[in-house]
Amino acid sequence: MPRTFSLAIVVLAAAALPASAQSNAEFDACMARAGGVSTRMLDCGKTEIDQWDRRLNDAYRTLLKREKGAARARLQREQRDWLRHHRSETERLAADPNNGSAAFLDSQAFELDDLSSRTLELEKRVGAN
Repeated sequence: MPRTFSLAIVVLAAAALPASAQSNAEFDACMARAGGVSTRMLDCGKTEIDQWDRRLNDAYRTLLKREKGAARARLQREQRDWLRHHRSETERLAADPNNGSAAFLDSQAFELDDLSSRTLELEKRVGAN
C-alpha cells in the first residue's frame, strides 16, 4: 500500500472519531504505531471500544440501580433500542460490499463514535442525579 494512501486512512479514521475518543493519548499513540496497517488500526480501535464499553456498562448499572418502576423499565427499553440500532448499523457498515477493507474501519469508527456518545450521555445522567 502506498505511503500516501496509508496516511490518508489514518487521518480519515481519526477524523471519524468523536472528540472524546480522539483525545485519548494511548489511542493516538497506538494509531501512530499502526502505520496505516488496517489490521493494526482495528486492534487500536478494539482496545478503545473495550474501554468505552466498560464505562458505558458502569454508567448503565449505576442508573439501573437508581431507577425504580416505570423509570427503570423506560431506561431498559431505551438501552435495548440503542443496542439494537448500534449492532445493526455496525454490522451493516462492516458488510458493505462496495467499501472493501475500509468497511471494517468505517464500521469501527461508527461503533466507537456511537458507543462513546451513548456512554457520555449515560455518564451525564449519572452525574445529574
